[in-house]
Amino acid sequence: MTEANNKKGFWQSFELSALVAITGIIVLFSSAVIVTLIAPNFVDPTWTQPTTPYQVQMHEISDPNFYISSSPIQPEEIQAVYHLKNGFTLLAFQESYTTRILASKELEKYVTRYQSSTPLKLTSKVLLLRPPADKSKADALQKELNEEWKKSNPKETSPNFVILELFEPKENEAFAVAPTDGVLEDWVDENFVILDKNNQHSYHNDPGVIFINNPLEYKVQYITYFGKKGWLYDPAGEPIASLEQLKGGDMGFRSRQELIQIGETIYAHEGCWYCHTDQTRTLVQDVVLNGSDSFPAPPSSPNEYIYNRITFPGTHRIGPDLSRVGIKRPSRDWHRSHFWSPKTASKGSIMPAFQHFFDEDPRGSSVRTTGIPNYKFEAIYQYLMTKGTRITPPTQAWWLGKDPINTINLIEGARSK
Repeated sequence: MTEANNKKGFWQSFELSALVAITGIIVLFSSAVIVTLIAPNFVDPTWTQPTTPYQVQMHEISDPNFYISSSPIQPEEIQAVYHLKNGFTLLAFQESYTTRILASKELEKYVTRYQSSTPLKLTSKVLLLRPPADKSKADALQKELNEEWKKSNPKETSPNFVILELFEPKENEAFAVAPTDGVLEDWVDENFVILDKNNQHSYHNDPGVIFINNPLEYKVQYITYFGKKGWLYDPAGEPIASLEQLKGGDMGFRSRQELIQIGETIYAHEGCWYCHTDQTRTLVQDVVLNGSDSFPAPPSSPNEYIYNRITFPGTHRIGPDLSRVGIKRPSRDWHRSHFWSPKTASKGSIMPAFQHFFDEDPRGSSVRTTGIPNYKFEAIYQYLMTKGTRITPPTQAWWLGKDPINTINLIEGARSK
């Protein structure tokens, strides 16, 4: 009887422990599901979403419509092109002391004249600038400007005045010359007006907008060079007919967005994250190292990584932190030298050379001591240029001598007054 009771007690305790274990598993699993589904609703949105319209516009408006390539005739020279779309891209036609614009009566309203007290005029109507078709008007204005200069500065040489003509292309899209240096777009958040009757795109209603200033028509000339067909940028050439032509095999332009994604993959495959971190930590030495004593860099925040497919916070700083390299090292030439020969650009560097990012001159006719950068270099360069440049718009940027979030107080735990 006792043995039977013992057996019964064993099975009862076993069943009870199994029931407790199963119940615990169900509770833990249910809790995990509930936390996963509900907790995100209570997370500070700045941790998961862009904090500024500038951050959104850089990734959704600018990067997909900024194209980069190089001519097979001059492969060492980068070509950059804006893709302008009617009702989408905001444009400004703004005079300066040395740049003047000729416009017809119909297009005059789109020009912000030199020393005008009116707000900056913007439009999403596709318009472009080009050398004046009527040279007599350009010559007359040039003469007038030179005479005004001589009256005020009789002993100084007259500056080079640039006279351009505003015109309307026949198509609803066009292609304009883009700057190859720099990683920031023109931005305005005060004293501007969009001239369109109705804002054509949702970003036009943002408190600040990215715009393209004085877009000059991009044209190319197709030529044969040493028996090889190629193309060159030529202001007197033919305009680009379509996006398909720009991206086609002959020209091979790729958007900055595409190159950034390729660069991210190269960064991962090359193992750059073994030696470099991508995080400005909440430590005074970090924010000062990536900024300055007076204007420290803000610590990295989650929203800086929301556009990445892969994030590399890293754990080792064998090499310097890269989270602000887009601001600290924006020069393409510096990065070319550094990837080709790190020890030359940074004395004492143990970084290996990445000469497979470059193409040697196949004809042996180049006097350059370095190769010609290939797409791998341009892709990883564009990827690195996103580091630190998407945090705030230029008008609020900490690197311009501002610290909008009181970084030191934030790090030290002090309350801002």
